[in-house]
Amino acid sequence: ARVPHYDCLARVQLQLRNMVKAVAPKPDPDKPGSFLPNGAAAKTGLNRSISDAGWGVFLTILRAKAESAGREVIAVDPRNTSRTCPRPECGHVAKENRPNQETFHCVSCGHQAHADTVGATNVLRAGLVRRQANAA
Repeated sequence: ARVPHYDCLARVQLQLRNMVKAVAPKPDPDKPGSFLPNGAAAKTGLNRSISDAGWGVFLTILRAKAESAGREVIAVDPRNTSRTCPRPECGHVAKENRPNQETFHCVSCGHQAHADTVGATNVLRAGLVRRQANAA
């Protein structure tokens, strides 16, 4: 997709600085001076992947391209975007709506979809609402 084909682009407002923070150590209450496993090695690998992906650079380029094309980029708060039912008549928000990484299944109305599709739909909807509010 090309930026000039769209009036506005909605994206998740990523807090990259927070995403790459180190894991806090977990002191072992039974052994003073020693620590419990805290997943630091896995988090280090994830932090490296986040940094390598160049998300900050991508967002800078996206913003510049949109600006040069006279388009708007709207950042949306990511909270609950993949846990909220996208059906306008439902809108139920629950952790249980997303039983795993890929699946969305609303426990209220039964709607099923891929979790990424649900998240993208909700980000777009929130972006359009923000855009309308900014215009007013």
